[in-house]
Amino acid sequence: MDIGKRFDQVASRYDTPDKLERSRIIVEKILSEIPVKKSFKVLDVGAGTGTVDILLSPYVREIYAYDLSEGMLSVFSEKIKKKGIKNIKIFKEDILNKNKNHGDFDLVITSMTLHHIDDTYNAVKKLSDFLNIGGYLVIVDLEKEDGSFHSDNTDVKHFGFDRKEIESMFRSADLQNINVQTIFTIDKEREGKLRKYPVFMAYGRKAT
Repeated sequence: MDIGKRFDQVASRYDTPDKLERSRIIVEKILSEIPVKKSFKVLDVGAGTGTVDILLSPYVREIYAYDLSEGMLSVFSEKIKKKGIKNIKIFKEDILNKNKNHGDFDLVITSMTLHHIDDTYNAVKKLSDFLNIGGYLVIVDLEKEDGSFHSDNTDVKHFGFDRKEIESMFRSADLQNINVQTIFTIDKEREGKLRKYPVFMAYGRKAT
């Protein structure tokens, strides 16, 4: 089963209160750390049910949201219809394996997606390629963990990332003014104990 179909199975129950709160924190951090403008064109890779994009949409011109799960995007589409949001466009496509117009976006974001990708250096380079000069890349993902975060690691390619790894990926993609910070932790019960899994937000600016 591919990763898109796997997420199809959980789409209808994916938007739990804790995930919605995490999305609120992500958008709050983006708006506080990056000079987002109403003129911004945004790309979201691994958009899921759109919780981040819906919150971000009032602050930007348009958002192009990509995901591999038809089920997740169906939930996303229903939400934007109900809310009357007009500036989000949704695509079921692996944009990282397609030849798209580069240098077209002011902000590229991907949240909790990088650890599902084999070649992270290549992925970050492609994400950077989508940016206009002076645009920003934002990645939110797990800090290094022991493999216990997911109950099923079938589609997990990396057990989080340490800061030096992320900074190296950003530098290799010609990004500057790199910042990596912990923005929240996710609590999960593992073997009868509460475990805390930190999540980072990293951002950098396309070299001018």
